[in-house]
Amino acid sequence: MTDLGRLSGRRGNGRLAAQGVATVVVLAFLYVAVLLWEQKHYFEEETPVHADIPIIARSPLIFHSNSYRHNQSEKCSRDVSPILFEEWRRSKEVICTSNEVSIEQLKLGRWEYKPTITVFKNIILNHLFDDVNKTNVSCEVFASNSLKNDAGITTMNGPVFRVMLFDASNPYEGFHGVLNIAMVMATLNITNPQLVYMVSKGEMESNTRFPSIVEMLTAFSSLKPIIVELPSSWRLTDNGTAVLNTDQPMITLPYMVDFPFQGTSIMVTKTDKALRGRGIDHHCKSEIFRGATDFIRTNLGIGDDSTDASDVNSTIQVLWSSRGPYCCRAAGTIYTPTRAIDNEQKLVEAVQTSLGSHYNNTTVDFGANMTIIDSVEAAFKSDIIVGVHGAGLVWSAFMKQHSGLVEMFGGNRGTANRHYHNIASLADIHYRSLMLERGKVENLSWNEESLDQIVRKIQSINLKEEPSANEP
Repeated sequence: MTDLGRLSGRRGNGRLAAQGVATVVVLAFLYVAVLLWEQKHYFEEETPVHADIPIIARSPLIFHSNSYRHNQSEKCSRDVSPILFEEWRRSKEVICTSNEVSIEQLKLGRWEYKPTITVFKNIILNHLFDDVNKTNVSCEVFASNSLKNDAGITTMNGPVFRVMLFDASNPYEGFHGVLNIAMVMATLNITNPQLVYMVSKGEMESNTRFPSIVEMLTAFSSLKPIIVELPSSWRLTDNGTAVLNTDQPMITLPYMVDFPFQGTSIMVTKTDKALRGRGIDHHCKSEIFRGATDFIRTNLGIGDDSTDASDVNSTIQVLWSSRGPYCCRAAGTIYTPTRAIDNEQKLVEAVQTSLGSHYNNTTVDFGANMTIIDSVEAAFKSDIIVGVHGAGLVWSAFMKQHSGLVEMFGGNRGTANRHYHNIASLADIHYRSLMLERGKVENLSWNEESLDQIVRKIQSINLKEEPSANEP
């Protein structure tokens, strides 16, 4: 009995041990399963709307790059990580359905301007510029139009994305409008859409940057953008009934996305979490911001063929952003921006002398006859950009990770303007700033003290280190 008891005890202990091992295995399996589910949930997308187009570079999946993921606060993650896309998707509300026609809206309620995407399926329009966002518009309006028109119907297959950009002549505002396009494409997982660029009357003639803006739009699709000049009035009456133009075919759109102007981009507005607008610092690093700029840069044909400045033997490329006169905001007129630096070339030469041969200064004027592609390429191939506060600094968004931006304030722009600090945070690049000259002055002067300050700010940027929240 004793032997049997001992044997039974040993068997009992063996069973307990086996059960313990099994429990550990099951828990480990569950833990791995949860991790895999989270990763899948974090990265998995629905089938792209236009998945048959074999253009991998234009896939919004590029937004989910592991190399740009960061450990940061929950507030930052909610506002600037792919969690943002999930929040936007979950907000989807079906406005109406009628036969095959449907209208859906996705709204970011936490954002200041409540960015709203409207998705129309199987609708019929008189024109591509029809005002589809009138109040009280029902699905029936878009379904029954074809019964009233004898001129026929044309069909635009694939996703159609109507685009409106605010103040596209200003690179800063134009960039944020383009960034919104990228965000919407990633949220809906649209690839290779037919972009319809809706412009106000006369904009094509008055804005000399217009061809360059259209060039920028080619980053989002291999299909040539359609340019539509808006008429003085929309094509729907106030009560939502259609005003038909029977002398031309109507348009059937199986899938159309409408994203009206939202005030600014999703990445620089205000939320109830981390983003507090242009006037307040944040220190959020965004893989979707970097994914968007990489997406645009890659599709513009600008690759990573430059020397890495983190190599101790390489020369650090400093790009000096100048603010000279250029043509033309109004047709045929020369525009002279404020906050230009007096004797700027002498200052640049003095900075180069102080920095020494390990640095190479190059001067560009982003406002003067540089195309968007030229601007993106110049920024991407530089290691540090130096310039006075102005729209030209927006191109720093396309610099490589851990590059640097030195912003100079003065005149009518003081340090309360945090536009480019926050872009630098999102892009994960170093940021430095200094004040050149205060007061109501058109041009900015400099002296030996400000020269020394500029040099020290440039030298303080360590391209081999990840940027920190605190500026030296």
